[in-house]
Amino acid sequence: MFRKQLEDTLCRERICESDWLILQARDIAELARQTSNPSLLVFSCLEARNAVEQLWFELLMVIYGGSMERDLFNKCKKRRDGFLAAIHEAEPQYRLLAQFTALCIKLDAKATFKVIVWDLKRLKKLWQSLSGYCHAQASPTETLHDLNWFSEGLSLIDETFQYFKSQMTEGATSLLSPDRMIPEARMIWEDFSAHRINEEQVLIRLKIVQPARRA
Repeated sequence: MFRKQLEDTLCRERICESDWLILQARDIAELARQTSNPSLLVFSCLEARNAVEQLWFELLMVIYGGSMERDLFNKCKKRRDGFLAAIHEAEPQYRLLAQFTALCIKLDAKATFKVIVWDLKRLKKLWQSLSGYCHAQASPTETLHDLNWFSEGLSLIDETFQYFKSQMTEGATSLLSPDRMIPEARMIWEDFSAHRINEEQVLIRLKIVQPARRA
């Protein structure tokens, strides 16, 4: 029974999406928990780290409007944290822009989702911690044979999964392009991005101008 469950889990058709990858990590972690198998824990951490990296790629695609030049893609693939670095280069104020977008959507009575404001620092911290399980374990005394190492790995997977779940439930990754904002909304964004006004003040001013994208 277990072998069938293991085969079904590991041999699923692979999908290049962050939500699929984090679910795969969770399911493999559950198998590792049931069997106390370090190899399955490592596989789970690898998939969770893949989920973070895939999410960075998806964020970058949103920033670039859904397409990316092959040269940039190849450059990102060659760097250890290439997609995250590219996000910072393309949109240094990603978090503020995501917050601003969320406020705009909040005022849209027709909106059926909330905008996810991903915490890039938290994602990088999770990615770094997961990476510790993806490289050589070196001393088995400190890793494979250490119950704390195993339990901390499972906790790390759970933390990563719960963060993805909390953000993705009824949420979607979206960004308004400053270049496509109406002038009044662009002025509000510039004040917010310069920390001259807070979120409450943004909402008050947005209610007046009702920001929208240009056609």
